[in-house]
Amino acid sequence: MTSSGDVSGRPASGAVRIHLLQLVYDVFYVMALLIGLPVIVFMMLTSRRWRAGISQRLGFAPRRTGNRPVIWVHGVSNGEVLAARELVDLIGHEMPWVDVVISTTTRTGHEAALRTYRDKLVFFYPLDLSFATRMVMDRIRPDLVLLMELELWPNFLLTTSLRGVPVLLANGRMSEKSARDYLRLQRLIPEPLTRVLHYCVQSEEYAARFRSLGVARDRITITGSMKFDTVVESLPAQLGADYRHRLAIRDGDFILFGGSTHGLEESLLLDALAEIRVTHPAARLVLVPRHPDHVREVDAVVKARGLTAVRLSQLTEHWPSGIDPYKSVVVGDTAGELSNLYDVADLVFVGGSLTKRGGQNMMEPAGLGKAVVVGPNTWNFRDPMELLLARDGIRQVTDADTVKAELVRLASDAPARRLLGENARGICRESKGATRRILDIVRDYVPNPRLGADE
Repeated sequence: MTSSGDVSGRPASGAVRIHLLQLVYDVFYVMALLIGLPVIVFMMLTSRRWRAGISQRLGFAPRRTGNRPVIWVHGVSNGEVLAARELVDLIGHEMPWVDVVISTTTRTGHEAALRTYRDKLVFFYPLDLSFATRMVMDRIRPDLVLLMELELWPNFLLTTSLRGVPVLLANGRMSEKSARDYLRLQRLIPEPLTRVLHYCVQSEEYAARFRSLGVARDRITITGSMKFDTVVESLPAQLGADYRHRLAIRDGDFILFGGSTHGLEESLLLDALAEIRVTHPAARLVLVPRHPDHVREVDAVVKARGLTAVRLSQLTEHWPSGIDPYKSVVVGDTAGELSNLYDVADLVFVGGSLTKRGGQNMMEPAGLGKAVVVGPNTWNFRDPMELLLARDGIRQVTDADTVKAELVRLASDAPARRLLGENARGICRESKGATRRILDIVRDYVPNPRLGADE
């Protein structure tokens, strides 16, 4: 481990200056905590999400054992955690002398990490208080920190500087709004962007935004989006058959699918289902809300339409007796099944795109060759959307009414659905490779020790 300031590319900041900066940030955080204390206490008492992993967030992460070099991969939530799968696998295959640990910020991200990385150390990312970041560094002892997409906290980055731990950004992206916010923050928070040694970003657009904030051109590499590298093009035939059996899908059924839905998007899909059934009496609907906490509301919306809400967790080996599949809606309430469940769909709407959340992952159904419709708000996946739109691999419309109209139209046009799906699968296949490019950069920061040194 190098001493503070020895890591190439970092600003020359002495330890005293770093400690003073951390003190300033700590005071700011404590003041904010005191102002919001009543709300925070209420949320801690009433929300399991707020209580999740609180001891680890305060710095008490599990202690890493052994002395092998370690790469700490951090993803905020479910999407970032899953996007890192291919990279973690590649590290394991091509850098076998390295251990990988995974941290997340959200409870859903933590659950996804535990399922995905069963043989890895998984923990919650610390609050950006100096004592918490230092405790985590002591317990994990990383040789490299790899941040997924964009997660820059000043105290954490200052602590990595004190410990001489290089930090890289992988799959980096920055919206226009985020660039404006960071520009304003730079007047109050000095240096956080300069403490990341290398930015592996998804596109030239994002690279330009980082450059506009003062990141040197030679510290930015355009690698493309890692999210394409985790897109599956086909599933085992038996897996698809098992899902069709669980959902009691018969030959001739038409499956309209709402993936990662939010808010009123479920009502829109129920409206579309009613219109589709005019010409497709065997049309059925599967809804998978983005957040598990939203499932009860979805149940209520379905029941208000005179339909039965059948939760996916109820469907084990057989469809429940006494329930008509054509008078019911399947509601996904399990974790980790969405990407596989898309296999049963004939037509997909991907949610979050009619809300201010910026859309959810449309590449999973696109990669499986499904016809996909989204609303106007997809900025979380700007670059994949540009590729898909340019080659007619997805349909994007302007509002709820046009989403419904497009779903109804495509439901009656099988050749259009087939062409849309084929185009989407081809685009996803051709866009892979970002993970390999990122790994080639990571290698430079975690050198291979001499053979046998860690054995």
